[in-house]
Amino acid sequence: MNEWRRLIWARKWMKKNETFLPTWHAHLGYSLYLFEAFRKPVTIDEVVKERNLNHLLLQRWVEVGLAVGHLKAKRNGKIKSDKHMLRYVAPTSPDSVGILLKEMLELHMPTMLAYKELLVEDEKVSYVDKDHGKTVAETSALLETLAFPKILSEIKRYRCKKIMDLGCGHGGYLARLAQKKPKHSLFGVEMHADVLKEAQKRTEGYENVKLLHEKIEDLHPTNYNPDMVMLNNVLYYFPAEERLPIFKKAYDLLDAKGVLVVMSPINGVKNGNAFSSAFNSFMSAQDNLYPLPSFKSIKEYGKLAGFRMKRSAPIIKEGGWYYFVLQKK
Repeated sequence: MNEWRRLIWARKWMKKNETFLPTWHAHLGYSLYLFEAFRKPVTIDEVVKERNLNHLLLQRWVEVGLAVGHLKAKRNGKIKSDKHMLRYVAPTSPDSVGILLKEMLELHMPTMLAYKELLVEDEKVSYVDKDHGKTVAETSALLETLAFPKILSEIKRYRCKKIMDLGCGHGGYLARLAQKKPKHSLFGVEMHADVLKEAQKRTEGYENVKLLHEKIEDLHPTNYNPDMVMLNNVLYYFPAEERLPIFKKAYDLLDAKGVLVVMSPINGVKNGNAFSSAFNSFMSAQDNLYPLPSFKSIKEYGKLAGFRMKRSAPIIKEGGWYYFVLQKK
């Protein structure tokens, strides 16, 4: 009887592993432009010849793709990519979310797989911005579609005219705001030079956008006086003891009755706890990234800095991603 129980549990874990196959397959197709290679029905031999790839391994990738529905078998041994993979995964598509697969499999998964050694050896790994900064900025931009309407609503609610984005990344929010509010004054602050260069490209032509190559803590409050400061997905770059000073910096930057908008994945939330706990595990394994904030800590930072919490709401409930609106007292 015990052997049968072991067999049942083994089958359960095998079935759980099946769900990883589509992610692995999609990531490889995204990284090597393989879905584009099979955009039109072609044979494996034709792709091998054109791309100079390993025939056996490409054949195995195709077999998995057929099994999980990412590829379709056509006549005469030809293979064609599913239209959804071409639209939502292929890197040449404007609707691609493949960058998320890149972050998961090239950044998060290696860290999680190293957990055994990290636990035993009591060590941490280092997040290297030059290797992953652009990827993280791109995945953060995926949130913009959901978050931007909420931010725009707060701008209208509080009649904000001067807006500063601390840790602006690739400048996605600034570019969207510049389109909607061409008469508003917009400031983006980014400390990483390579990320800032991309922000400069994406906001080029918007005369109301000014980008600053600065650390948040080095900003001089009297130079700007915005009536809204945005702090989007940056708190986990700072240890807990440095977060209150950032809230205080935002307070000093803001004009009277100014508004602080904070966006972040939150630890310990009921909805999205599986994702946020896994994300928190990844952060905690880095020696230069830090655990996620909690609801309680966000409220406490705001209170101690002189803000009044006005509202909070989920952006992606199943991912534990929330935004908070705080106003100067």
